Amino acid sequence: MPEHPHVDPLEPTSRVRLGPAPCALDLGDGSERGEYVAQDYILRLLGRPHRSINLMYCYYPYDKGWPKRASDVFKPEKPFAWAYPYDDYFPYQGGPKGSTRGEPFAQMMDVRRHGQDVTLTLAMDCAVKSDHLERIAEELAPFGRMRIRINHECDGTWFAYSKRYTHKEIADFFIRFAKILRKRAPEVQTICCWGSVDEKGNLRHPDLAPILEHAHIWSLDKYLSLHFAWPFNVCEEEELVKTFTAAGVRAVYDDIVAVYDAFVRKSGEKKPLEICEFNADGDVAGRVRQAEMLRQFYRKVAEKKPRFLKGITYYQFRDRGRLGLEQEDPNCRDVGIASAFLKPYREVLLHERHFSPTEAWSPLPRSARPTMRWRSAHDAEGLGWKVRVPKNPSFFEILAPKEANLLIRVGNAWFYKRPGVEWVDATEAVRAAGPTVRVSVFAPPAEGTNPRRGRGFASETQTTLDVRPAVRVRGAWAI
Repeated sequence: MPEHPHVDPLEPTSRVRLGPAPCALDLGDGSERGEYVAQDYILRLLGRPHRSINLMYCYYPYDKGWPKRASDVFKPEKPFAWAYPYDDYFPYQGGPKGSTRGEPFAQMMDVRRHGQDVTLTLAMDCAVKSDHLERIAEELAPFGRMRIRINHECDGTWFAYSKRYTHKEIADFFIRFAKILRKRAPEVQTICCWGSVDEKGNLRHPDLAPILEHAHIWSLDKYLSLHFAWPFNVCEEEELVKTFTAAGVRAVYDDIVAVYDAFVRKSGEKKPLEICEFNADGDVAGRVRQAEMLRQFYRKVAEKKPRFLKGITYYQFRDRGRLGLEQEDPNCRDVGIASAFLKPYREVLLHERHFSPTEAWSPLPRSARPTMRWRSAHDAEGLGWKVRVPKNPSFFEILAPKEANLLIRVGNAWFYKRPGVEWVDATEAVRAAGPTVRVSVFAPPAEGTNPRRGRGFASETQTTLDVRPAVRVRGAWAI
């Protein structure tokens, strides 16, 4: 780092331990309804990283048309999003005949560089052979403690794998892949996604129950309302044949509790449950009602604090319809239109204690090297400082080592510094901070992957700051 006469070097005084939120906030980014949006934009807009970003892909290597996206090859057989020969997600470009130079690997690196974990939703042909699964496991191993959601909503009828295979065959495939992942990519956690109960509280589709034993995490997808026929028609309240659902807050919450209880009874185990897709659809009753329902649900979770519910994934960041924090501008897909829920999500929910990771500060011994460790988004060790802030500052800028990949928290705002960048401007984040502000720094993997160690990959990355960061703080200019 070059010398600068107008900055004050910072001597780290604390070690900062980043721990899990009681219930993590995750975010979907890209699907059959929207494009992937770079993490730089999302972090800058929302001001806080999520625990995990969900990427949605499919793998049908034996199908005619593969590896192109289904909607690029076929016309839908009927006006329905899933009326293609195989599922219309982005094609997973790895596997024995593929390459890790494309997607989802570049997106996964982007997610992890920004201090978040990856959740890969992968819809798959259950006929895929084990040599393919072994190759995929090896491709995922460098991404550390990521999660893979195998054949989600597998008790439904809309995906290609649900049309081609019985519930027992779907369960057998999940278990076969899970065993391969445990051996070849032991840091990767598996997520099963299904679950509904009858009027007596018993699980429907019991042939899927063996999945519960082999998954690290249980999950289900829930929408307070959903226009499932989008984009082929519009919702009207008086429709004779409904093309939308409108369950509401109480029904969805009660159903989540009932499904978890049924999972526990059926498996004899207790595992964390997550909602891996969640929203209310602005197509049903409009954006204002959508935001009201969402606020009510998140508030209910924050108040009741169900111990089993460990994560909620908002589906999704930018959507061509009305299922996003932003709606894609039809004139330019690279531009987003804010939903009514974006502001309360950004300004309230992301700072709600029940949905926020913990930070534990402890003294850093004088003899200790300033080393940071990164295992996952809610399991990391960083460095911390308390910095004095003048009243109404004109500048509060952090000068950091140029080649470091850093995630920096200043007060309640988070910033990303990629390698090659030196300055982080956090002036707006400290204007209401008071006489001092806490600054904590973490080091996610700069390459987005963990380093190889021996025959496998390390479970964590380590970064030592041999050059101390510095801060440029200036009070109000007398102009």
